Amino acid sequence: MRIAFYGRYSSDNQREASIDDQHRVVQRWAERYGHAIIGEFSDAAVSGASAKTREGLQAALDAAHSIPPAFEALVVDQLSRLSRDVGDTDTIIKRLKFAGVRVIAVSDGIDTGEETTKISVTVKSLVNELYLDDLRKTTKRGLDGQFLKGLSTGGRTYGYRSEPVFDESGKTDPRGQPIPVGYRLAIEPNEATTVRDIFSRFRDGEGEKAIAKKLNARTTGKVWRPNTIYLMLQNCKYQGLFYFNRREWRKHPETGRRVCRLRPREQWEQREIEELRIIDQELWDAVQMRLASREKLFTHARQRTTHLLSGLLVCDQCSGRLGIAAKDYYACRNHVVLGTCENDLRIHRETIEEIIVREFAAHLPQYIELLRDAASQIMSNQSEDDRDTRAQMDALRKEAETIMGAIGQGRLQGRALDEALATYQRLWSRADTLESEQGRKKKQEQIEVTKYDPEAIKAFVNDLPAALRTDVRIGREFLNETLKSVRVAKIGNGRPNCPVCNKSFPKLTVQHLRKHRLTFQEAYRRYPEVGFTKRARLSIQPNPEGIAKTGKEYGFVVAGRGFEPLTFGL
Repeated sequence: MRIAFYGRYSSDNQREASIDDQHRVVQRWAERYGHAIIGEFSDAAVSGASAKTREGLQAALDAAHSIPPAFEALVVDQLSRLSRDVGDTDTIIKRLKFAGVRVIAVSDGIDTGEETTKISVTVKSLVNELYLDDLRKTTKRGLDGQFLKGLSTGGRTYGYRSEPVFDESGKTDPRGQPIPVGYRLAIEPNEATTVRDIFSRFRDGEGEKAIAKKLNARTTGKVWRPNTIYLMLQNCKYQGLFYFNRREWRKHPETGRRVCRLRPREQWEQREIEELRIIDQELWDAVQMRLASREKLFTHARQRTTHLLSGLLVCDQCSGRLGIAAKDYYACRNHVVLGTCENDLRIHRETIEEIIVREFAAHLPQYIELLRDAASQIMSNQSEDDRDTRAQMDALRKEAETIMGAIGQGRLQGRALDEALATYQRLWSRADTLESEQGRKKKQEQIEVTKYDPEAIKAFVNDLPAALRTDVRIGREFLNETLKSVRVAKIGNGRPNCPVCNKSFPKLTVQHLRKHRLTFQEAYRRYPEVGFTKRARLSIQPNPEGIAKTGKEYGFVVAGRGFEPLTFGL
């Protein structure tokens, strides 16, 4: 039988070798019964509370639902490795049963291919879920006790460090090291100074962005972000007030992800520890007053603006995203907001939109031809691979038939007969596996290449720029589908000269452009270099899969492996 192994370990208390141990158990079982492990899937340091957030398990389920299934059974060491949730376990087994795949839990003696195992699966799943519930209660009870003793309940807060507290009895571990019974928070002097500086600057009128940029300019190893500053200004720990049991984590029934929820106020536990206060009451109150007054001034939620190239522009220096900085200009956000990137290039939005749309449209026919050539090469390679695989299958089956001929003639007895039967089964299973993989690979890599009318492509390309600008939302979806990214690099500090008279100016003005009977909007479109504050290089990276999908929608189906980015300077 062709089987796949799945293993999982969930927490820091389990070793990474735990998956290897599970695999060893399954491997020995497979060898004992003559099964071949043809696939392995695993999830490391992932909780068993939900199946939807585990990539390894989802990959196994996808493989099981391929046509034909990649394996006949999914084998685990224990049923709890699949899930500790009764509902998830039942859903996984039902999905695999629908695909014709059994679930076998070796250590639990469970095989869903047998009708009598339904009760065993239900009972074992319930036991696994109750174990998880009990573990939550035990953990919560332990943290509650630590909080009442004035010890840390976990988490790292900037401005504090944790110090171990040892048992007075002097208990030690097997290596002779004292065993801590908990950890006590203490103020970290250098970090506390930074915290006070942040609060003081905000009270004096500086914003989170300005504070973050100044901190990034003088510190190394830590990147300060405006949102980090904003959250620190509201952290009541800095005034010596500590809470416990304010939040709880619940599993979302649809996504399987943990979601944080506030508990009722009466369930909160509070401790005031004056020796851990970093910010005095006067400074704290002044900061909270400014935060509150600012909230009243800006009650309306800011609308999220969406432009044609939103999410596509990438800084070539730091690989951060470019966003609208001011007056409709794109700039590297790590430079503008954090001050961690030296790329001070700014590009007018209309200018870069004009360039990207124009260049991409002009090269689209070329991309399609490259994809068609690549598709033809792939099909040629597939034919060679098919011949090699077929030769392997024929050789394996011929060897298996030779062994079966010897068995049929009665020339083998005892242990030799058992070994011959096992070898025969292994060879035949290997041949079946190759045949199954070949069929699945053909289905996955099937490439459809159809002829298209060059005139139709030409008309599509001619209409593309206007169509993209007519509906920004649809245009943005099209570009995000067909482009991977546009990398933007600064290649010099000199600004391009006037495109008409070639004169050099520190900054082009409306008055100068009027001499040439141009507005800025006209200049941005006719002379793109006007929209760049520095000399720059743009590298457009198309998305082959996206172009193939778009081509299918518009009637020219193509597929392929990829091609080089389009790069040019301004």
